[in-house]
Amino acid sequence: MTSGTTPAPQPQAPRQSFLRSATVVAVAMAIMNVAAYGFTLIGSRLLLQEQFGAITALLGLLLIGNVASLGLQATAARQLATHTGDDAKSLADAMLRAGRRSALGLTVLCLLLTPVFMWLLHIDSVVAILLLAPTLGGLTLMGSQLGVLQGSHRWTELAAVYTSAGLGRLVLGGGALLVHPSLDWAMAGLALGAAVPATLGQFFLRGSRGASGRQIREVLRETVHGTHTLLAFFALANADVLFARALLDEKDSGYYAAGLIVAKACLFLPQFVIVLVFPSLANSPGDTVRLRRAIFAVAGLGACAVVGTLILPGIVVEVIGGKEKYAALGPYTWLFAIAGSAYAVLQLVVYAAIAQQEKRAALGIWLGLVVLAVAAGIVLGTGTATGLGGVQVLAAMTSTCAVLLSAGLAAGLHRQTADSPQT
Repeated sequence: MTSGTTPAPQPQAPRQSFLRSATVVAVAMAIMNVAAYGFTLIGSRLLLQEQFGAITALLGLLLIGNVASLGLQATAARQLATHTGDDAKSLADAMLRAGRRSALGLTVLCLLLTPVFMWLLHIDSVVAILLLAPTLGGLTLMGSQLGVLQGSHRWTELAAVYTSAGLGRLVLGGGALLVHPSLDWAMAGLALGAAVPATLGQFFLRGSRGASGRQIREVLRETVHGTHTLLAFFALANADVLFARALLDEKDSGYYAAGLIVAKACLFLPQFVIVLVFPSLANSPGDTVRLRRAIFAVAGLGACAVVGTLILPGIVVEVIGGKEKYAALGPYTWLFAIAGSAYAVLQLVVYAAIAQQEKRAALGIWLGLVVLAVAAGIVLGTGTATGLGGVQVLAAMTSTCAVLLSAGLAAGLHRQTADSPQT
């Protein structure tokens, strides 16, 4: 009996080490999200509704463009987790070089698309649109660095970069708004804030070398699939603010932008769950039990958020911008909590699809976006729903779309697992 129980404590050491590392990363991500949330709150209070709607739309574009960063991070983390020794060192250098190339390409593309963004979002400031380019470039560099740190299990440095990303946005972006509350200054602060984590990541990973041209090309090719799937997800998750900007009047678009503060909080709050389960989903793609548990965890956090908005709508309104400007939104904040929570579940399922290399996921999400765009155009574009009614209808449509896509993709992953040959 004694001999049988003596080895039992041994596995606890690596488990406890993992839990400590996971806690550090989860806290850092929470700080990052709260800090980014703080910048949005500062904007909602200091900017006019029309300007706040514009900055929210620009943040939506940044989230869509940031999928390259997330794709690089996922590829690097998965690759480096399965390589050791000199091969891992050269692979890390390849990831960093791929990140620099991607950042340069996206910066140039963003600059070329400046007239399109001005027309699409009805924003007259050339400076604000131009500042999207360096901001996106810094975020892309950060993504490759995060992936190398994550795949190398350098959790403390990973947490430091996450923290600096949030604090850079809050201190520099929010500080710019406090100095001069305008769209141009807000974007200048965001651009400077995006340079902070990229600079810190470069410091942590200084001295990386040894990558070959072949490795860089292989890394970029592998990144394409994950980036495409994530692009589809973030395009869908941020399309509603563009629909609101295009199909609602400026005041109602501002109401919708304020409601999205609640939705984005519910979307990003459970991100640490993805960080924890993604490696295990990649190593064991058939583990549907772990996926279901993760979905229940994310959905449970979302349910708590929805209940909170139902019980305390006045406090929610005060937090997102104040009763003076957004009191009319109070009875409907729970709709945005549902929308954000639905997208959080969908995000988890999307990462599971990436881990399982399910190539049909992106197509399904793009199809969902097309359906949502058509539905929004019919209902809002024809004036069937206007004013706050239009705000409510758009939030409800996005929630329904996310729930249906989550169910469809999860069912597809289950079927793929069931059809896989058993070994």
